[in-house]
Amino acid sequence: MPAFAGTATDVVAFSQLQLDAWLAGLLLPFLRVLSLFGAAPILSHRSFPMRARIASAGAVSFAVAPFAGVPAGVSLASMAGLGLVAQQVVVGLALGFAARLLFSLFEIAGEFIGLQMGFSFAGFFDPHGGTESAVGSWLHTLAMMAFLALDGHLVLIDALVGSFKAVPIGPDPFAVIGLLRPDRLGGEVFRLALSLALPAVLLMLFVNLALGFVSRVAPQLSIFSVGFPVTMLAGLGALLIVAPQVEPAVTEALKLLLAPLG
Repeated sequence: MPAFAGTATDVVAFSQLQLDAWLAGLLLPFLRVLSLFGAAPILSHRSFPMRARIASAGAVSFAVAPFAGVPAGVSLASMAGLGLVAQQVVVGLALGFAARLLFSLFEIAGEFIGLQMGFSFAGFFDPHGGTESAVGSWLHTLAMMAFLALDGHLVLIDALVGSFKAVPIGPDPFAVIGLLRPDRLGGEVFRLALSLALPAVLLMLFVNLALGFVSRVAPQLSIFSVGFPVTMLAGLGALLIVAPQVEPAVTEALKLLLAPLG
């Protein structure tokens, strides 16, 4: 049998620059994705466990890392690297905040409708203040269900992947704010909320005018004992008119969010 004198082992060596580049190439996209998962609706819900959230963000960032456009020669231990870390956190949080801001339109519309129905009346006497309207909570829950039915959470992740092209990893951490324009989104939120609540508000206005006319024709009728059940029933009927408009409103809100990202 032939005798083997020995075997040679090959040693693979990595330089510190290579390790820094690999770490930055994976960690920078991970921070942007994780920041979105911490601020976006549905993805940041407390029913979504933290470990599953981190694992999902890691899986998405691992898929995005090859084309994330991380600058070459970046060291996370330098001031430039810390600036890039801050940029990724700002971009992820800005996208999540923009999505959450758009979904506040259903709470605003619910406040408009609930005030006319009398459901928001208890908030005027709350010593702590800031109570959420029951109608606003219902519309918000309905919008979240429509958001999931439309795969809105996947659309948000797709928008985040597109943000690496629209807002590349670079030295400007606030470029995403100029791109998303939160002031413009705020105006669009109020417009959508008003258009969503307008049919119900007009119906409730007509009911209140009718009750006022009845109180003038029949003063002996206790309008407070009769008016509240009537307005509540009319408001529930108005919600039947508003409910089919929730899904188109969610679709338009997503279009407003995705338009700046191309």
